[in-house]
Amino acid sequence: MSKSNQLTNQILQFFYEQKSYCWRQNTGGIFDLRKRTYRTGAKKGVSDILCCLPPMGRFLAIEVKIPPDKLSPEQEGFLLNVKHSGGSTFVAKDFASFVHWFKSLSTK
Repeated sequence: MSKSNQLTNQILQFFYEQKSYCWRQNTGGIFDLRKRTYRTGAKKGVSDILCCLPPMGRFLAIEVKIPPDKLSPEQEGFLLNVKHSGGSTFVAKDFASFVHWFKSLSTK
């Protein structure tokens, strides 16, 4: 399993333990057997993990990036749109920094 998948799974497990509603958003291409080609996802740039926190339904978007990976312009745009709409965003490079960010949400 890649480091990116490991970190994604750690974050999802953390959210499940917090009793949050969250999921891994797969936006990769889907192979079309009839056409023998990949179809692109519906929206480019959607974050890896989307979450709705109880009790008020605060929306979170977490993008998992293991260095040296960087955000694409579409991913930057998605995160900006979530922030503009009142949600919270984070680019997770390791689990410890994610947990620190999450705990800081209660003070915001």
